This record gives sequence, structure tokens and C-alpha cells, in this order.
Amino acid sequence: MTQIRAGKEIFDVDAVVFDKDGLLFDSQYFWKALAEIRIETLSEYEGFPIDKWCSLFGVEREDGKVVSIHPAGIFAIASPYEETIVTASLLHEATGQEWEACRSMASQAFHQSDIRFDVRKALLPKPGFPAIFQQLREAGIPYGIATSDDAHRTRVSVDQFDRADALRFIVTPVEVKRGKPNPDMLILISDLLGIPLNRIMMIGDSYVDVQMAQAAGSIGVGIPDDNMMREKMMAFECTIIDSLEELEVMRGR
Repeated sequence: MTQIRAGKEIFDVDAVVFDKDGLLFDSQYFWKALAEIRIETLSEYEGFPIDKWCSLFGVEREDGKVVSIHPAGIFAIASPYEETIVTASLLHEATGQEWEACRSMASQAFHQSDIRFDVRKALLPKPGFPAIFQQLREAGIPYGIATSDDAHRTRVSVDQFDRADALRFIVTPVEVKRGKPNPDMLILISDLLGIPLNRIMMIGDSYVDVQMAQAAGSIGVGIPDDNMMREKMMAFECTIIDSLEELEVMRGR
């Protein structure tokens, strides 16, 4: 039996699921770099309302430079598909073009910005990563990532500091019908590993991560970046700690 200590709590755990941005990597550092590329690409579309897009997505700029991303905003939480649809709606409203054309343009803009974006230059690992991955490997506990980002960018990100090939799974919104905070991602992981949901630990920096854990009947551990997110997490059944460094794999106990 393997146990994991999270702060003062100890849990029997057979698998661990991590969020990515904000948990393994500094979210603001990553999001600001990605937002700059998104804005640069969208600005190439004549008449696109960049200021309105930024306001709607929770992107704050000063003198044309991205300075912060709202952690509960669309940019931070929504899936790429959801971001594309909202962006297409703004295009439709601003240009009056047919919906299909606007949706196609938004999709192409996001695709082009992803090609231009070098994720390796936008990564700042959080304290405790990749050490927690190494602890889990040594204990033989399967682990992986459930993220709103895409799988390729997730692999590249992990490979910069650890071994992406050691991940037992990467689950993104395209693999499930409903993304976070619905339980679908954890249900899929449970099915893939053959491990009961109540022995899976879900660790994230957002309330949607612990809300998903509660909905699935899994163990929720929240590591919020600020007091606002901490308060949101407290509405759900979870353990809240300050850092990945407060996690300890306790083998053979």
C-alpha cells in the first residue's frame, strides 16, 4: 500500500492526476507569452476588436504589452475549442461575415498562433516539480496530466524538465464529452488504469480541478496561487496546501 501525505493529511492512493498550467508551471509566465502570440495573430485580421477580446478573455494590457491574465477568466480556464468559438463570435459581431467563415478564421488564427508559439521559452517550473514526478516513479505509482491545454504542448513542456514518456496518460478536452469541472476526465483515467475513482488523487491550482475531483468521488488537493482561488476551492471537498513540496510519497507504510 502506498500513501501520500498532502500537508497534514495522509491518503491511500493508487494513481495521481496533475493539472499543468499554474501547478507544474508558473501560469502567468506561460499565459502572458501565449496571449502575446494570440493577439499578434488576431491583429492580422482587419477590424478584429483586440481590446474587447482582451477584456472578455481576462487579458490585461498596458502600453500594448500583456501584463497579467485573470486566473478565473476565459483565457485561463476555457479549452482551446471554447476559446475559438468565443473568438469566432467576436469576429462575427465585428465584421458581419457568415458564421462558418468566422469560425474558420478563428480556428485558423489559433492554429497559426500555436505554430508560432515556442512553449519551451514560456516555461517556469513551480517549486516541487519535477521532484514529485520522480518520487511517484520510484514508488511505482502511475501518474499523468489532465489539462485544458493540448497534448503535444503538454509533452513538450514536461520533456523540458523531466520525462514525458513516463506519463501514463495525458487527457485533454478532445478525449471527453465534457471538460472540467465535470468528472469525465477522471472517469476516463479510472477506466484506462483500472483504478477506482476513490483511490485517484487529483491535484490542481484551480477550483475547477477540485470541483472535478469532488464530482468524480476522487481525492482533491488544491494548490492555489492566491487567496481568491483558495476561497473558491473551500466550497468543495478537498485538501488545500501551499506547494507541491508539501506532497510526500510514503512507501511501504
